[in-house]
Amino acid sequence: MNGTSSMMSPMSPSQKKAKDNLIGAIKTKAVPLVELRSPPALGRGYGVTFVLKAVAAELGAPLLGVATALECHDKSSDGQGQAIKRLYSATVASLEKHGVAVIDDLDLACDPRSVRRSRTLVGDIKGSGDIFNWEVAPSPAMLLKALSDAASSAGGVIVFSSVEDAHLAFIKAPLTITLEESTVEDYAAVLNAMSAKQVDAEAIYALHSQLSPADLKASAARVLSKGEISTKALVSSIRDELVSVSAVAPEEVEPVDLAEFPGLENIKEELERNVLFPLENPDKAKQFGLTPKRGVLLHGQPGTGKTTVGRWLANRLKGKFFLVREMMVQADIIKVFAAAQAAAPAVVFIDDADIVIGGWRPLDGHRGSDVFRFLLGRMDGLTSRGKRQRENGDVVVILTGQNVHWMADMLLRSGRIELWLKTKLPEPRQKREILKKYIREDPGALELLGKNGEVPNVQSAAQASDSFCCADLRRVVSDAKMLAAWDRSSQKTPLEGSVYLEKAAERVRSMQDEVKSTTRNLYG
Repeated sequence: MNGTSSMMSPMSPSQKKAKDNLIGAIKTKAVPLVELRSPPALGRGYGVTFVLKAVAAELGAPLLGVATALECHDKSSDGQGQAIKRLYSATVASLEKHGVAVIDDLDLACDPRSVRRSRTLVGDIKGSGDIFNWEVAPSPAMLLKALSDAASSAGGVIVFSSVEDAHLAFIKAPLTITLEESTVEDYAAVLNAMSAKQVDAEAIYALHSQLSPADLKASAARVLSKGEISTKALVSSIRDELVSVSAVAPEEVEPVDLAEFPGLENIKEELERNVLFPLENPDKAKQFGLTPKRGVLLHGQPGTGKTTVGRWLANRLKGKFFLVREMMVQADIIKVFAAAQAAAPAVVFIDDADIVIGGWRPLDGHRGSDVFRFLLGRMDGLTSRGKRQRENGDVVVILTGQNVHWMADMLLRSGRIELWLKTKLPEPRQKREILKKYIREDPGALELLGKNGEVPNVQSAAQASDSFCCADLRRVVSDAKMLAAWDRSSQKTPLEGSVYLEKAAERVRSMQDEVKSTTRNLYG
């Protein structure tokens, strides 16, 4: 190994394995093109450039790439064409002199305009071009075809990496060597290189098993900038970063206690027993072979408490709760699942799943949406009891939905969904308790509707609230409070709180009936 290579930072075991595989492929000269890729679906930062630099240094060849293209000083409109020619000439020269050429970020170097935000919504994930169709520039494929021919003629090998994989649609797929996901040994190597040997690499890996070397270095650097590094400090730093990027922070969610919500007691007990107990007691789960229900479906009419269950879980799990929101594209959902798996045991909560994915139900042979197919694959993977789940814990997927009939049977079948929980409209006794609860929790409502700090009689309001859900009952209290405040400000004689509540319930009922009538007229 030459002097340049000896000056490089130590390689992690996974990086060294990739480098050795590349060197082996180059020496056999079995194929003219060899591509180095990041771990599937995990993006950049795992050391592609670092490994290519090490390969080039060991073989005494230059590392070509963006800098090579930028050496072209032509300012004409065809400056890009000149840059491609410059890159081609430098690659051929390296082939002739060293029998190998190493190119980093080839597509970015030869045609940066092809790397567009509209095509990178799914992040740095290889294979995305097989799912989405975008207009792509032919320059990377043209350059690779020309270089492949040149390598074949010279009996040499070209090793390269690319930001995207659009070239695969135009040329024969090259031999690919993929960097493996980080292991505990990789974590230890990175920490040792940063003079942090005292840090427990296994503890860091248990917290987040998919940190790239670049991410781990950044986290360690943040801790070092504040003082001496320790396992506790690094764990805290990574957890804070994880919560800020992907997990739902408890302080961002309204704190709720399901025990105080009449009608949700059974759901709370089922989740405590079938999901939270094995997640929160890993020692007992391991001792008795307990595993949580991997897929849970919360279904019921709107306003019956499904989202409230999510709020309770977010506060209960504290940084182990990940939310898939309605407007997320596939890229965002992929990142949520990756972060949840890295932080396992954890929960991924998909609120209004019948809207997020249910509307894409495969009918008449249609393949369904990319989100739907991705979710099917992930839930299969999460229920396979694979190595990562056995080592790091489980990821539970909880879906909520109103109309589950529009969700595909293949998603709802046993093996993917293992626990069905139905939220129901409150019964008469429960409605009375819910109204009292909302009044007690609202100081303004208690002052305007009650007397001497006592909750008013809610019997008549509860009777007028037939088929009301919890959200409707909350609105009854809010509207009653508004009616009482308006009368006070208008110098009217205030009525009993029970009267305001009954009036509010009747107004909500009238509005609902009007909406239903309008809907019937529109849709027959």
